[in-house]
Amino acid sequence: MPKWYGGYVLNGGESSTEEWKIQWGRVGRWFERVNQIRIVSETPGTDLEAGDFDVIIAFFENCYHLRDWLEVSRPDLNKKINDFFASHFEMKGCRDVCHGFKHKKLTRPSLDAYFNIVRVYDYLEEMGSGPHKNPVKYNIAFAEGNDIRKYDLFDFAERCFDLWKGFLSAENLM
Repeated sequence: MPKWYGGYVLNGGESSTEEWKIQWGRVGRWFERVNQIRIVSETPGTDLEAGDFDVIIAFFENCYHLRDWLEVSRPDLNKKINDFFASHFEMKGCRDVCHGFKHKKLTRPSLDAYFNIVRVYDYLEEMGSGPHKNPVKYNIAFAEGNDIRKYDLFDFAERCFDLWKGFLSAENLM
């Protein structure tokens, strides 16, 4: 007996209004992988590798595309989904990360076509006065007008995940 893992035409047992749960499960699995990388990144002397960033980017891509799955599965929520993205800086940033790594040039950003993920060295951490073990940190930064909004990369991913969780809970979908 074949086992269904998703697709456009076939239905794997979920009603059409519940198919978004397939993508939500995928978002959760990618988020767990990001958390595993976060733990490794806190080890002194550890630098992330290209494959680690691939996992982090895949999380943002899947996190953003939950929007599409929800809009198709639950068209009754489209206005609420649009309002949700419009009212949360982090979800706009999630969209930009998703599209920014998908395309060579981000032509219609929600926030910043030139966002950056950067590696920084925290000298205070090295001297033992910071909360982590590894002085190497990874940040994501977005320009907002004349301002720069900077986040710890892993905190930003967690914030996007938690915002979705809150939205789904508020809509009684979880």
